[in-house]
Amino acid sequence: MTQLVDDKILSGLLQGRAAPELRPHEAVYTTGYWYVRLCQAAFSPAVSGTLSGAFTGLPSRIRSRAMESLLELPAEVGLVSLRTLAPLIGRLRSRHRKLNLLSIEALAAAIHLDADVFLGTPSPPLQEALTVEQRQAVVLNG
Repeated sequence: MTQLVDDKILSGLLQGRAAPELRPHEAVYTTGYWYVRLCQAAFSPAVSGTLSGAFTGLPSRIRSRAMESLLELPAEVGLVSLRTLAPLIGRLRSRHRKLNLLSIEALAAAIHLDADVFLGTPSPPLQEALTVEQRQAVVLNG
């Protein structure tokens, strides 16, 4: 089954720290907004936060490789176009009015990909919507 990872889990993957809960021989995807949020954190070091801090604390060689991976996602990390997801997002909006754009994109991607969603940080509204849509959310603690 496909695995959809959020920005925190993606950050670990690009730094060579794959979460042990991920299934190594199954496809990994992320969403456009999670990817954008991670890029903003990594390339704006003046802004201090969980995502940006994970990059600033790395040894320079590992940080350089991780930043290169951000500039061009590795082939093993898939990304579904909003061109594909927008119609589904439009249909889902009536059932999930409380979700923000980041979360509804993740929900649509999970449905489109038939994916389990791996979250580095709990997101109760997204987790609830995933349950309603019969998708599994896995919140990782590390």
